[in-house]
Amino acid sequence: MTKTNLIAELTAALSADALLSEEQFAVLDPVVTPENTHGLLAVAPRNLEDIVGLFQVCRATGTALIPQGGRTGLAGAATGTGAEILCLGHKMPRRIVIDPVSRTAEVSANTTLADLEQAARAKGLTAGIDIAARDSATIGGMISTNAGGMEAFRNGTMRQRVLGLQAVLPDGTILNDLAHVRKCNEGYDVKQLLIGGEGTLGIITAATLQLLPEPPVADTFLLALPDAAAALVVMQALQSNPQLQLLRAEAMWRDFAQENAKHQAQNPLQTLPDAALYVIYEVHCPNGPSEDMVFATLEQQFETGLILDAIAAQTGQQANDIWALREDTLTLFKFFPHAEWFDISIPLAHLDSHVKRVETRVAALDPALRIHVLGHLGDGNLHYTVCHPEPLTPALVKGIKLAVLDGLKEIGGSFSAEHGIGIEKRVALNQYGDAGKLAIMRAIKQALDPENICNPGKVV
Repeated sequence: MTKTNLIAELTAALSADALLSEEQFAVLDPVVTPENTHGLLAVAPRNLEDIVGLFQVCRATGTALIPQGGRTGLAGAATGTGAEILCLGHKMPRRIVIDPVSRTAEVSANTTLADLEQAARAKGLTAGIDIAARDSATIGGMISTNAGGMEAFRNGTMRQRVLGLQAVLPDGTILNDLAHVRKCNEGYDVKQLLIGGEGTLGIITAATLQLLPEPPVADTFLLALPDAAAALVVMQALQSNPQLQLLRAEAMWRDFAQENAKHQAQNPLQTLPDAALYVIYEVHCPNGPSEDMVFATLEQQFETGLILDAIAAQTGQQANDIWALREDTLTLFKFFPHAEWFDISIPLAHLDSHVKRVETRVAALDPALRIHVLGHLGDGNLHYTVCHPEPLTPALVKGIKLAVLDGLKEIGGSFSAEHGIGIEKRVALNQYGDAGKLAIMRAIKQALDPENICNPGKVV
C-alpha cells in the first residue's frame, strides 16, 4: 500500500487530528537516539477507539506499529526503520487520581513520573520508584520496560508497583483490568505479560499503581572506598542499625566518577582521595540529623580502612551536586562515542569478584579500553560502558561482550537488569536466556500478535 493510501485509511479510521502532519512529525524530539523518530508516519490517538482503529488499519495493510512513551529508553524498544507508524500518547486524556486511603493512583499512560510524584507528594505519598529521566519518562513506557531505578532494592521494579492495567491488544481487544487491590486472584495475571513486554503485545493506556508513604527527608553521604566488598559492608552496617533507614546506595567506579566530575558544574570529589569506588548513601535518621549517627555506626569501617574518607552534604546544593555526578550518565557518551554499554544484575555475594574479573578480562583484550561503571549497589544492578579511543572492531566488540557477560548466568545474575531487551539485547537474550522461557515468550507473541504488527523486531 502506498503512503498516500495509508494516510487515507488512517484519516478515515481515527479522530480528526490524530494523524500528525509532516511538519509536526519533523519536529518530534527523538530524545535518546535518532532512530526513535524513524517512521513512515506518526499518529497520536485521542481515545481507545482510535487505538482500536489504528490496529485495524495496521492489520489490514500489513503496516507495523511502534508504541512510544517518553522515548527515554536505552535498549532501542522505541526505534524504527522508517517503515512503521509511530504511536504517540500525548493526546490521550490525562488522568491522575490519588486515593490516599488505599494509597493507590490511577493514571493515564502518558503521565510522566515527575507529574505522578508531584501529585502523590501532595497527599503525603510517593510512587516508590525513581529514575533519572523522571521528567520525560511516562508511566506507560516505564511499565512497558519494567523500569527499576534507585529505589528498586527497597520497593521493587514497576512490576511490583502495578496493581492493574488498561491496554489495547493487537486484535483490538480492550483489557480494562484497573484493579485497586493487591489481592486479585482471578486466574492468569494477564497484565504481567504487558509489563516488560516493551510494546510487543499491545499498547498500555492506563494503570493503577500502589503508592507508598512519602519518604522522609534524608542526608546525603559520599564515601571513597577501596572496592565493592567494602561498599557492601558499609551498606549492611547502615541497614543493620535500627535507628537508621537507608534510602539509596549508588555506586560509581573510579573512571566513571573522576571523568564525569570534570564535566560537572561542581566537583564533589575534590576533597576526597583517589579511590577505586565512590558510593552515595542516602540515609534518614528518625531521631534527628543523621550525620553523627552514621559516622558512629561506621566507626569500625573507618578504623579498619574499609572507608578511605567521606563527606556529608551540608547543604541542599551540595547534595544536589553529589547526585548530579551520579545522574548525569549521558555526558560521557559525547566524549567517548566508541563504546559498548551493558545493563547487568549481579548477586551481591558475587559483586566484587565479578567486577574485578571483568576488569582483568577487558584489560587483556586491549590496554586502550576504559571501563565506566556505575549502578545500584542495593540490588547489584550495574551499568557498564566499555570505551575505546578508536572505533571498535567486530572482534573487539565480541570480546568485550564475552568479558562482561560470560559467567553471569552461572552465578544467578542477568545480562539485562532494568532497561529491557529492545533491539540491543536480542542476541544476548538468545545466547543467555533460558530456552524454555524463550519458547513460551514466542508462543505468547504468536498468540496475541500473529501478524507481528506490534513493535516487530523487538524483544523476541
